[in-house]
Amino acid sequence: MMFGVLALLAAQAAPGVPIDNSGQIGVATNHARCIVRAVGRAPADAAARAAKVQAAVSQCRSFLDADYAAGRLTLNGKPYEKSWWRKVQVTLDAVQAGVAAAITSPAQYKINWQLPDGSVVDAYDVPNPVTVRLVTVAL
Repeated sequence: MMFGVLALLAAQAAPGVPIDNSGQIGVATNHARCIVRAVGRAPADAAARAAKVQAAVSQCRSFLDADYAAGRLTLNGKPYEKSWWRKVQVTLDAVQAGVAAAITSPAQYKINWQLPDGSVVDAYDVPNPVTVRLVTVAL
């Protein structure tokens, strides 16, 4: 039982946002990347950094919502269904919060995947993972 509690605490303390629905990995990764691209190099001033991150989150979520409304978001060649879109909102909210929490210093950031084995890779280096943890890292 002690081991289970320690594993749970370690999982909660791990950085990044877990994505365990393979159908959501692409949209979550693209959303996280949009945010870090829109932020660019984060300002040194904490208030300016927070404002820039919030503006990036709002801008990227607006783009994503518009793409969904226009039918440009697809899974297996078909537009996302409304029920799927409602479910992915929780993931997108977690991605936004995770990326915002990770941008803590004046730097430029990128998004990597942490695989179940603990290795961290660029998302382009792995073809079809089942689960990942989106990790925001400073360059």
